[in-house]
Amino acid sequence: MAVACFATVQMPVMAFAGTVNEQRLPDARITGKVTDEKGETLPGVSVALKGTSTGVVTDINGKFNLNVPNASSGTLVFSYIGYTSQEVVLNGQTTINVQLTADSKSLNEVVVVGYGTQKKATLTGSISQVKGAELVKSPQPNLSNSIAGRFSGVIVNNRSGEPGYDGSNITVRGLATTGSNNVLIVVDGIPGQIGGLERLDPNDIESMSVLKDASAAIYGNRAANGVILITTKRGKTGKPTINYSFNQGFASPTRLPKMADAATYAQIMNEINLDSNPNGGPNQAYTADQIQKFKDGSDPLNYPNTDWEKQTLKGTALQNQHSLSVNGGSEDVKYFVSLGTLYQDGIYKSGVTKYHQYNFRSNIDANVTKRLKIGLSLSGRQEDRQFPVTGAGDLFRSVYRAKPIVAAYYPNGLPTTGIENNNPAVQVTDLGGTNNNPTQVFNGILRGSYSIPGIEGLSLDGFFSVDKSNAFDKNFSKPYNLYSYSAVTQIYSPVIVGGNNNKATLFESQNNQSLITSNIKLNFVRKFGLHDINAFVGYEQSKNHLEYFDATRFNYLSSQLPELSQGGGAATDYLNSGYSSNYNRRSVISRVAYAYDEKYLFEGQFRADGSSIFPPGKQWGYFPSASVGWRISKEDWFKNSVNFFDDLKIRASYGSLGNDNVNGFQYFDNYVLVNNGFVATDPGSGSNTAQPNVNLVKLANPNITWEVAKKLDIGINATFLHNFTVEAIYFQQKRSDILTNRSASLPGSSGIVNPYNDGSSTYTPLVPSENIGKVDSKGFEATLGYNHTGREFSWGVSGNITYAKSKIIFIDEASGTLSYQRQTGLPLGTSLLYDAIGIFRTQAELDAYPHVTGAKVGDLKYLDYNKDGQITADDQTRTKYGNIPQITYGFSVNAAYKGFDLSVLFAGQAQVSQYVLPEAGSVGNFYSSWADNRFSASNTNGTYPRVTDRASNAISGGLYNNTFWLNDASFLRLKNVQLGYNFNAPFLSKIKLGGLRVYASAFNLFTITKVKDYDPEGTSGSGQFYPQQRIINLGVNVKF
Repeated sequence: MAVACFATVQMPVMAFAGTVNEQRLPDARITGKVTDEKGETLPGVSVALKGTSTGVVTDINGKFNLNVPNASSGTLVFSYIGYTSQEVVLNGQTTINVQLTADSKSLNEVVVVGYGTQKKATLTGSISQVKGAELVKSPQPNLSNSIAGRFSGVIVNNRSGEPGYDGSNITVRGLATTGSNNVLIVVDGIPGQIGGLERLDPNDIESMSVLKDASAAIYGNRAANGVILITTKRGKTGKPTINYSFNQGFASPTRLPKMADAATYAQIMNEINLDSNPNGGPNQAYTADQIQKFKDGSDPLNYPNTDWEKQTLKGTALQNQHSLSVNGGSEDVKYFVSLGTLYQDGIYKSGVTKYHQYNFRSNIDANVTKRLKIGLSLSGRQEDRQFPVTGAGDLFRSVYRAKPIVAAYYPNGLPTTGIENNNPAVQVTDLGGTNNNPTQVFNGILRGSYSIPGIEGLSLDGFFSVDKSNAFDKNFSKPYNLYSYSAVTQIYSPVIVGGNNNKATLFESQNNQSLITSNIKLNFVRKFGLHDINAFVGYEQSKNHLEYFDATRFNYLSSQLPELSQGGGAATDYLNSGYSSNYNRRSVISRVAYAYDEKYLFEGQFRADGSSIFPPGKQWGYFPSASVGWRISKEDWFKNSVNFFDDLKIRASYGSLGNDNVNGFQYFDNYVLVNNGFVATDPGSGSNTAQPNVNLVKLANPNITWEVAKKLDIGINATFLHNFTVEAIYFQQKRSDILTNRSASLPGSSGIVNPYNDGSSTYTPLVPSENIGKVDSKGFEATLGYNHTGREFSWGVSGNITYAKSKIIFIDEASGTLSYQRQTGLPLGTSLLYDAIGIFRTQAELDAYPHVTGAKVGDLKYLDYNKDGQITADDQTRTKYGNIPQITYGFSVNAAYKGFDLSVLFAGQAQVSQYVLPEAGSVGNFYSSWADNRFSASNTNGTYPRVTDRASNAISGGLYNNTFWLNDASFLRLKNVQLGYNFNAPFLSKIKLGGLRVYASAFNLFTITKVKDYDPEGTSGSGQFYPQQRIINLGVNVKF
């Protein structure tokens, strides 16, 4: 069917080509037939006269007719995707039959794997790879945002669009543990390289690979959550090539909640007051005349109608990127050098939020002798972040809570007190001070390899790397004036806010990190006839060091001297703290890969890791893995009987991986020094005063050890009908020895659960963590692609989908927990909520169904789950899933016609939820979705519950957290689209350039989702976060 459609499209092209040739009065007609190695005809093969625009494509029977000026000279070029191009000299021939052979290039494509590379054809692990050329099609300030939708099994969620902190959360195959789910990032072979991937320049990247199964076991102690391998570009032989790219971006929020206007809010306040005081009448807060003034704007001083989003945020924020690189070298010395800059502005009006980045990279490789090679890689960047002293979460809290009946500025320009002395339109500026966060990152790698004489295929290689970062934070908070206005006296009274005790305050911190890693490997790569062996054994060690300190000074006499030395001199004007830590790792690494005729494949890996995070006797973990593969398409019986497949491989892997991403020193009792530990008589003064003390905050666990993941993968890879590729994988993993504590099952009377529990969110129980948690997960991945290459028009499509579901096997729970409220047996991340099944719309309905004490008409109706005739905590049930999707998918379309190219990328997620309860009432404004659709006496069909004084304490809100505020956060998003044009060679020769491409692109262009007020990738909570960004880019790539 696909072939028939193809022929239908191509026949007019052939006819047109024939017409053109007839007009040129050709001297000869060349005919022929094109077949593959099996003798099957190949439709759609491009047949062109070399050096000219003359050409046709073969028909459905593989035949072609081509008119040429002269059959005595010239060369025909036969090309077809998936096959090796072939050239045939005419030499007077008028009938030419050609047999094309399968192009092994795609199968011989090299894929970056742990500590090396492998041919794609003989790969037995679940490894996905994307070239850097694909990543630059999404020119994002943060590289992590360019990954979404491009890899199967990789889940990418962007939680914030704030410049400098706009990275995405990346997980491989979903949540798999109650502990850390962080992916290990390996850059140019350095595990956990300081700086990570987020701020890498995509123009510097050669490829990005993801290890998803037991193939990651080669990284042992930190590989349980998957591994992302990033390989940067290196020099190539040839004259210097200079590449420059620039893009100008225009960013705006993907979605902001629309807020109620002043008249609506005033009416809502009347309803709230009437509810609490039914005898007070319908207009206790605002009269009808006052509400009208809010509507018509006739008195902006006393009756403003403020849109706080418009007062605080601007429509578009600018950003831009520059990248310049030089690439070249001789046979003995090659180099790649690049420089880049990045700028992002915030979306605040007159705001101080800015991000600047300056980065460089230098990769130099040299052949010292025929056997000895060395390489030096240096890279670094300067990151300058600047923010208001009020964090983004608090700023947007003020934006959404600020009442529309309060102006941002009075008509005379003075700023108002906003909401509770927080005016977000002022807070985004530098009036209250600034927070500056400069960070420097440096990475250096020295490599070497030596081919050992006497034994073919035996070599020695290694590297020594040094990573350093220095993060500095300087937060200077200054007092400033807001103003309150009295309509009676018509006086503007200043209100001093900011700083501390009406004086400036300075906070500074310094965070220095270093990582030194060294590695040496003995390699053996040899082919004996049909036997192919690739093996190595190696040793690796690393040392992490961290130093942190901070200092705070109060009572500055002047806001013009933001230095620690200028603060107040009293003992109470000083606060200081600091800490340091060292972690060491040692590893023995080995792998052997064997292939027979590239048909029967085996790979075994073994890694032993020692980590100082664990106590003596528990420091070493052992992580073996094995994988096998069978390329059925290489079997003679398959070749002779099956023509559908060009390549077919089945494979399986199983292995053990570790996770040591836990807090250190848990095998010691942990203590803290406190200044007011107890009250005792001071010997000097004889009075009772608070004395310093040492408090025990965490008991030791001398048996703490690794979290272990055992992974199984079964997969199939195939290419068929020449142009189609498919991959399908079933996977499962079992996590055990997850570190967690028993705070739920241990009674408080034991004295080790919560003796110092202050109820704060930062409280940690005294009871130590133990390796008791267990989680299983399973799922599948599938990828399908199609590519077609024609003479002038080429196109391809690709799609992927991943389903990953976790199941808690053991987590500490109280013994009396009801079966349907237990987390055990359910996915990770579920919540315990009341099931909202409607709204009580009449008193009769309220009286006829169980309800909580105090419920009124207009409140949410909760399911009596246990059918005991009352609504209690026992009626809460668990949600099906949490804020990490169980289903993710993506699909892309790429096309090129003459000089134009188009790429489109969609990404989506499903089976994911987002809980957002607005902070509304007399304490803050309402979303229009709630305000306009609220239940009231005049709107008994409202889809939202009645309004109350404080949503967080309401029966329909935070008092009984419920499913009404639980959103289905599924979405389909046009993640990226780019249209470009490459100028042709004649034009480039005129302007003396090697290449010139201009393009326009869009990121997060539109989203289809059921979520009404927020971006569906946002965090759960009250919705107070910096919004995700939609970015329009205009760019140019120049090659000299």
